[in-house]
Amino acid sequence: MFLEKCTAARGKCKATDEPFKKGDVRLAVCSKAHKAYYSMAGMGDAVRPIVEASEGEYAASDITGFLALSKEERAAVCAAIDVKATASAKKRSRRGSDVTIAEVTMAAEKDEKKAAADTPASANRRSGRRSSAVSAPPAPATPAEDEKGEEAGDSDGLTEFERQREELIARNKARMAALNIGTLASEVATASAKPANGPSQRGIGSKRKKEPKEDAGPPRRSLRGQKIAPDATLAGGVDYERRDGTVILANGMYSGSGTRSDSPPPPSRPTGDVKLNSVNGEESADEAFISFLRDTLSGVTAASSDFGDGVTIKHDRGSFTSAKSLVGAKIKLTDDAVAKVVPRGVTHLDLAPYDPDGPLVAAAGDKDGNVGLWRVDYEAPGGADDEGDGSDDGVLFYKPHGSYICHLKWGRGGLAGRLLTCAYDGAVRTLDAEKGIFTELFVSEDEDEFSACDVTADGRTIHLSDNVGNYHVVDARSGKLTSPVVQLHEKKINTVHLEPGAERAVATSCGDQTVCVWDVRKCGKGAKPLSRLQHSKSCQAAYFAPNGSGELLTTCYDDLIRVWRPKSGADAGLVNDDPKSCLKIKHNNQTGRWVLPFRAVWTPAGDGVVIGSMRREIELFESSCGKLAGKYSDAERMTAIASRYAVHPSKDIIAAGTASGRLHIYRK
Repeated sequence: MFLEKCTAARGKCKATDEPFKKGDVRLAVCSKAHKAYYSMAGMGDAVRPIVEASEGEYAASDITGFLALSKEERAAVCAAIDVKATASAKKRSRRGSDVTIAEVTMAAEKDEKKAAADTPASANRRSGRRSSAVSAPPAPATPAEDEKGEEAGDSDGLTEFERQREELIARNKARMAALNIGTLASEVATASAKPANGPSQRGIGSKRKKEPKEDAGPPRRSLRGQKIAPDATLAGGVDYERRDGTVILANGMYSGSGTRSDSPPPPSRPTGDVKLNSVNGEESADEAFISFLRDTLSGVTAASSDFGDGVTIKHDRGSFTSAKSLVGAKIKLTDDAVAKVVPRGVTHLDLAPYDPDGPLVAAAGDKDGNVGLWRVDYEAPGGADDEGDGSDDGVLFYKPHGSYICHLKWGRGGLAGRLLTCAYDGAVRTLDAEKGIFTELFVSEDEDEFSACDVTADGRTIHLSDNVGNYHVVDARSGKLTSPVVQLHEKKINTVHLEPGAERAVATSCGDQTVCVWDVRKCGKGAKPLSRLQHSKSCQAAYFAPNGSGELLTTCYDDLIRVWRPKSGADAGLVNDDPKSCLKIKHNNQTGRWVLPFRAVWTPAGDGVVIGSMRREIELFESSCGKLAGKYSDAERMTAIASRYAVHPSKDIIAAGTASGRLHIYRK
């Protein structure tokens, strides 16, 4: 802050709101953001808190521009801020200095005479200077002055420069305390600090144990360092290396040190049935989890044996989760509803569709063939610090496949109580809790890479597709093909889905920009689709509505979600392939290279569409009009983009999977 004279009748006093006149003395208080001016009547409010905080150690003469004023103006300033001219004398007397008040008064008169002798130009230069709240340190004293101070008998043992430095430090601290700078700085630091929560550490890897370091053994040293003569037979080096890894030395000798192993390479996938031995859990954890699955799924598993041929699953819309119920439930994400279930990115997930009042079990598959199971509401019996059953927060994962999981679904009807999985390794398996194994239902003998899968309601027929557009139909009981393989598309088929109910139609989505609906009974050689739904870019998914309405939901890279309606009249039951007849919902589907493509799914009641967002949200649309019904997100708990989702059949729950292998359960 500094004192100056108004050069024009401009501005107002911040304290009294009185306008300034030309020639008025005013106090300017500067900060980085703005500048405020105070008149004689208002400058006391700005300076007095600093004077009181410094306990008299701050004088009016410390203000820049004070000496440039006339004697009358300086007296008026001192009166305005209620500071006496002898304040500096008081502070020196408190420090035990021998300087008297008279000497201080004489020094002040000397300063006045010096100011009067200055030219107007130099006075204006001094008055125009701007200073910060913290004063600059004075120039160090010369050796002669230090010796003079010691001869004068300084009792504190400090030189004049050191005393001035201590005074300056104390004065600056007082000003900072008066302005409350310390408290303000701490508040700003607290407000700008980012939350340290980050992604949830629950699930696999939450109880990481550091493995003991292996003994490196004795240090390696050359023969020269060991003062040992080199082997003369090896001095010539290697002449050439054979294809089998053996080497021929320059002296003609043979060396088998580089031979490759003749043992066959390990299989790319597990063979036969795979036991439920988890990768991350202990034996006790596996036994406890199998027992839990048996108790939870025993009822529905027993009922599935009565599911005969020709029996269909009736869809009672009122008993299934709807878009309206999800919006009304106001679901959200909590800390205990996030866990890492598989090591790699989630490719498929599902929720066990059983007793609404029973425990919630989530399953997920990843890019490496791992399958994770999560008891969402699991609590260790002894509390948070207890190891419980040896699992990671109720999560165990297994390795039933050797590569990318392309299908994972809890069975219904004939497969109730079993988890069906399929992968690029050409194998189809079911988790059988009663036997404690992953049962092998079918394995391709031609090294087919299955890209999609679906199973009939009775669990007896498996519909498969691969990465080159072929379509396979397998009898799950015998593990053999029921008909020759037929090519339906020229590119990879992304999804295969049977129409609920009669299951006479199957929909396939493909990278050739089409979605086709086929008659299951006429899918032989030369088959033609019942409906060919043309898109402008690659199609990632096509699913029939679960309520049996015949509507088909497709997701395409052209940034549209489409709901295709069935035809009416004579062609009733077929999907209307007219692009103008379908409902189009605009949605950003450009997931890029590192995020799996979005695949929109139906709500179990068939009245809503659930899909992820590039803004790390889960979006819910009404399938009748395309209106956005709800958004669900949590920036602190869901830190990645969710590209896979599942809606619980009877509870208001949405599960979302991300590329980190985490599942996020949104519920009440």
